[in-house]
Amino acid sequence: MVHLGRLDHQVKVRGYRVELGEIEAALRAHPGVVDAVVLAIPGDDGEVELVAACTGEVGDTDEVLTALSARLPAYMVPRTVAAFDLLPLNQNGKVDRKALGATLAGAVR
Repeated sequence: MVHLGRLDHQVKVRGYRVELGEIEAALRAHPGVVDAVVLAIPGDDGEVELVAACTGEVGDTDEVLTALSARLPAYMVPRTVAAFDLLPLNQNGKVDRKALGATLAGAVR
């Protein structure tokens, strides 16, 4: 028997179980944000860091992080938010999380 990992988007951050979809929903509730994706990327120290990407008229990403800080616990606030015109899509028309992760990996380092 081989364990292939989780099928959902739940990760463990600093000892807390976090549903990435909950953070994405909070991002989508921000004015101007059309779509959002949150990824858990391993940092240089081995700890998981949350990084967000969103589309729409995002404006100042620091303002988005401040709004998320007021709405979410500190361990659920992404380290960075990157604004994109379009998120990369896979062949099925869904967000390509692997391609996006490769693009955002530099934001953690």
